[in-house]
Amino acid sequence: MKNKQKSVLIFLLIWSAGLLTSLHAQSPEANLKIKDADSLFAQKMYTQSFEIYKAIFDQKMYSQAMLLKMAFIQEGLGHLSQSMYYLNLYYLASDDEQALVKMEKVASENRLSGYEGNQMDLSHMLQENFVSISQVLMGLTVFFFSLMIYQKRISDKRPYILGISALVTIGLLFLHINFSDTLSKGIVANDATYVMSGPSAGSSVLSIINEGHQLEILDRKDVWLKVKWREGEAYIKDDQLLKIEL
Repeated sequence: MKNKQKSVLIFLLIWSAGLLTSLHAQSPEANLKIKDADSLFAQKMYTQSFEIYKAIFDQKMYSQAMLLKMAFIQEGLGHLSQSMYYLNLYYLASDDEQALVKMEKVASENRLSGYEGNQMDLSHMLQENFVSISQVLMGLTVFFFSLMIYQKRISDKRPYILGISALVTIGLLFLHINFSDTLSKGIVANDATYVMSGPSAGSSVLSIINEGHQLEILDRKDVWLKVKWREGEAYIKDDQLLKIEL
């Protein structure tokens, strides 16, 4: 009976790890295409290399160097929002602090909001360690429940503290899975973007902003994204934001 229970617990840990892990592995074909694009990039054929990089990225495959080169190309072409978008993605993939320094410099020069004081650090930390944190919380939950069952068998006393500990870890796991990984931000894609007071074209216009600003996304309603705006909340059409996610 004990061996059966142990097998079930191990299965739960393996299952949870597999469920929470997302893969961004590159295929051999993608690696060959990246090499072709890198060769074009080295020859300063930037637009041609970007087309290949973009096709690879659209297939949910990338390398850190590729994302950085895409940001460089877009900056050279004068596409501010695209450059900041790929630089953000590079930071997510690499955790390179120099990317933050670069973004803050560009934001300061172009008077862009949303980059002050490395505001991405918390959301990045939670996303970067999402799987590890989830596995730790899952492991603690299983540990507390197992210890609770064991203590209940060898003693008549009810293991209240262990039960409360298990419930707390379950609560933390629920919050982490449902909220930590959904923290997201977006880059305003185009100039003359309307920031609305509500999720409809008939709502009042709060502001008209240019490309490059970084906004925290709070929720979605149909084709509208609810975002943090100044000291409150506002809405922007979803096709006007480049969502920062890998």
